[in-house]
Amino acid sequence: MNIAKQAELETAIAEGKFTTLTLSSETSLEVPAGSRFVGIPGTKSPQNPGGIMVEVYWEPDESGSLCISGHSDEMPIPPHIQLSDPPNTKSAKKTRNYN
Repeated sequence: MNIAKQAELETAIAEGKFTTLTLSSETSLEVPAGSRFVGIPGTKSPQNPGGIMVEVYWEPDESGSLCISGHSDEMPIPPHIQLSDPPNTKSAKKTRNYN
């Protein structure tokens, strides 16, 4: 990661900036700007005890601010990884807050 991108990421985290990530399932998550891996709330199950996550891809927009350029397919969270759920989740059908 280049120095400018790292600085933008650190600033976004320090300032508590969030960006909306919309998944294929039409669920929207507010994720910390620059987050690489994001856990999806409500996805823990016997088959996936840690839940499900996606990898978020970022790139700078025209002004140099980080914006989401895409995300991976949903995947199980590996047992050795602990991710906190995003602060809230919005669905096309309902809104849920996770705090």
